[in-house]
Amino acid sequence: MIRNESVGGHAASYAWIGVDLLKIDRQKADDPVMRWEYKGRSSTGPWLFSSPVNGGSFELKTPHDIQFLGGTDRYAAIITQDGRYAYEVWKGSYDAAANVYRAHYVVLTDLYGLGKASRDGASEGIRAFGGSLLGGLIRCHELAQGVIPHALAMVISPNQLRRGATMAEQKVWPATATDLGGRNTYSGNVPMGALFAIPPSVDLTKLDLSPEGMALARAYATFGGYVVDAAARTNMIAVTETGCNKAQTDNLQRDKRKILAQLRMVTNNGPDSVGGPGERVVPRPTELQPLH
Repeated sequence: MIRNESVGGHAASYAWIGVDLLKIDRQKADDPVMRWEYKGRSSTGPWLFSSPVNGGSFELKTPHDIQFLGGTDRYAAIITQDGRYAYEVWKGSYDAAANVYRAHYVVLTDLYGLGKASRDGASEGIRAFGGSLLGGLIRCHELAQGVIPHALAMVISPNQLRRGATMAEQKVWPATATDLGGRNTYSGNVPMGALFAIPPSVDLTKLDLSPEGMALARAYATFGGYVVDAAARTNMIAVTETGCNKAQTDNLQRDKRKILAQLRMVTNNGPDSVGGPGERVVPRPTELQPLH
């Protein structure tokens, strides 16, 4: 099902690379303090203000060139000046007449945390799986260097995502949530949170890949990719931040089907055996050091 580009009808799960879907900004000392109003925020994740869960507002140092991307999702991410947190926004906008920013949903992500919700059933991120927009995002410098040193974000069609009467039936770890609390139109077999990888038996050098395609394939072979969200009529096997070199992202688009054809679901992935049991393909990354 993950390799079928017409699950649910012709091109209803079209293979794609999600290019320019998120701009990451970081606060600067001279950024203006702006008012933000929101309809809702995570009730279980971290929050630095006393504002309510629903219908609240706060003031935030906001870069003047912030962009809301991702089509109708209008994503944005602002990293705090100290580098500890990121404000992530869904359906963001700027009201010039009122000089105020607005969002349907906003979360605060601890960049020294896990990038996923702290408990099952909770959502502490913008992604449907309950976690951060930043998880699995390909950065432009990674493409330029030809090395993607982390797992990847996959966004697939509701026609591919697993049908279930409850949210619990629709997902696997590390997902803690699904769209609309389980009341959605999922109609396929692939659980939210599923891990996909290229088996070690595949010789990547025989796939005739560009340097960028090889970097993506190696990331799938080394770290894998997690299904973190749903998008109609698409099957994104990679998501890049905005501003990457067009020739490099075009190469990813040309190679996407070669890589997609090699993906297999890892069925023994879990909290006690991340990526599956057995010897690690690469050493565990060093722990982040506390901020001083």
